[in-house]
Amino acid sequence: MAGESGSSPRAVGRVRLSRIFLVFAWTSLTSIGGGRHAFFYDALVARRPWLRSDEFVQDLTLSQLAPGPTFSNLAVALGFRLGGWRGALGGALALVLPGALILLVLAALYSRGALSPTAVRAMHGMVAAVVGIVLVTTARVVGVSLRGIRAVAIAAAVFVLVGVLHVNTALVVALAVPASLWLHRAAPPRR
Repeated sequence: MAGESGSSPRAVGRVRLSRIFLVFAWTSLTSIGGGRHAFFYDALVARRPWLRSDEFVQDLTLSQLAPGPTFSNLAVALGFRLGGWRGALGGALALVLPGALILLVLAALYSRGALSPTAVRAMHGMVAAVVGIVLVTTARVVGVSLRGIRAVAIAAAVFVLVGVLHVNTALVVALAVPASLWLHRAAPPRR
């Protein structure tokens, strides 16, 4: 996908599969909470020159609009962008496998009553850290995402509808997508 700056799309398959697998697996092992996309941003945009911010935002947007868990969708989209269909498959496996194995062990411990109250309190402390990470990533991508008054208007309307008025998120997306497409349509050619 070309960026808004007029740059040409990057070639699919530009990162070795083994590198994608290792980085995605590490991201899976080190990411926590609802803002896990922030860890992908850090790994693929901030720490490595594998993606530009606009490419990340495009894949994140697609992942949020597609059915299913956003983080898994994002692993597939980013994996595909970086390594083609093999990157998508390897990225998805690297993302799911470590967490699934850890969850299996934790579920077994929890069901046996082996998790202490201290461990539960530590998990609550990690939630606060995740909020901080999400805020940092949001600040980084807001400039790429909100270009122009129309984009700011759509974002503000969605915030008010979902955050303040508590309108169903699916309904807001169903309204916001056509409104955004209409507001960002190409200008008719001059005669």
